[in-house]
Amino acid sequence: MSHARMLLVLVAPLFLLNCRAHPGTSVPRAHVSNAWVEINTKAFEHNLRTVKARLSDKTQLCAVMKADAYGHGIDLLIPSIVSLSVPCVAIASNEDAQRVRDGGFGGRLVRIRTATPQEVEDALPYALEELVGNLAHAKHISDIGQRHARTIPIHLDLNARGVGRNGLELSTARGKSDALELLKLPHLQLTGIMTQLPVEDREDVLRGLALFKEEAAWIIEQGHLDRGKLLLHCANSFATLDVPESHLDMVRPGGAIYGETMDAHPEFKQVMEVKTRVASVNAYPAGSTIGYDRTATLQRDSLLANIPMGYADGYRRDFSNQGHVLIRGRRHPVVGRISMNTFMVDVTEAPDVQPGDEVVLFGHQGVNAITQAELQQGAGTLIDELRMGWGRANPRVAKSE
Repeated sequence: MSHARMLLVLVAPLFLLNCRAHPGTSVPRAHVSNAWVEINTKAFEHNLRTVKARLSDKTQLCAVMKADAYGHGIDLLIPSIVSLSVPCVAIASNEDAQRVRDGGFGGRLVRIRTATPQEVEDALPYALEELVGNLAHAKHISDIGQRHARTIPIHLDLNARGVGRNGLELSTARGKSDALELLKLPHLQLTGIMTQLPVEDREDVLRGLALFKEEAAWIIEQGHLDRGKLLLHCANSFATLDVPESHLDMVRPGGAIYGETMDAHPEFKQVMEVKTRVASVNAYPAGSTIGYDRTATLQRDSLLANIPMGYADGYRRDFSNQGHVLIRGRRHPVVGRISMNTFMVDVTEAPDVQPGDEVVLFGHQGVNAITQAELQQGAGTLIDELRMGWGRANPRVAKSE
């Protein structure tokens, strides 16, 4: 047998092994990089149903899918939105709007941040309902509608509870005057009145709700509007789940539908898991220093697993010498600094760990889990920021188990 033929015989089985699909998915390993993000579409659908079960027939669900569905991937989740007949999706960017429409969603599409005039104009093909929080911005949108002979639906955002970001301040004489002038602008159709809640506290939400309802009622009365044709909405995930009085005509849960509220509401399921595989296992003697800056010194002879993921892949340097991963169902501590594309974990207590073993950085393996609470504490940030980083940096794989 020739050398080339022998090499082919040896390599081919390895290639075929790597082309097998990941368990529970249809994506071949050959198409997946060093790490991947699993998106559980069944868990997402469960969370949507769980939210819908809390709503009365008079309250619509508007699923917030901004930032590419909080990093989960609109393209993977919009089929669930369509199949469950969710009537409304909220987004922030035109890119997200395009993904939603390309996914076959034909329902209400609401932007929940102020858009630049150019964004508004570019978004006309997507039939967005735009957020408006001041008179000048409303005039820009009105001008765009005039140029294109279009009536653009808008949601008037009120600064009722002091987020101080998008909303019109109605407590001042100028705010009231601007609100009434805004209602007279041509090529705009007031579709909703909204506010945004800054604090996850029931009493704070109730105070904000009372003020919002008072301000919305003033606008409806002074503007001679038909209340039956308007959507009043303010409830985020916290308010949707813990302050049912805030449901009004529509709720806008974001984190809850991705499982972010699992700690307070265990009926929700985590949609994202982050995984990689052991690259190698190395033995080092006691006294060895590990990683850049020698921040870790081994106190015993140790086995360290090389994990082919780093801060370039969204696994932040904050986890240096304090994070944990799961391998073969057991927790293993991070040793040393997180590098750009790799880090080490101590597997001395599990000498059976082998290259190719699955590594869970966020999610479950066996009876153990790396939870969002520990990741948030370790990184000093929100789980949303971590998930968006993982979703941008790594391929996303849909699973339905």
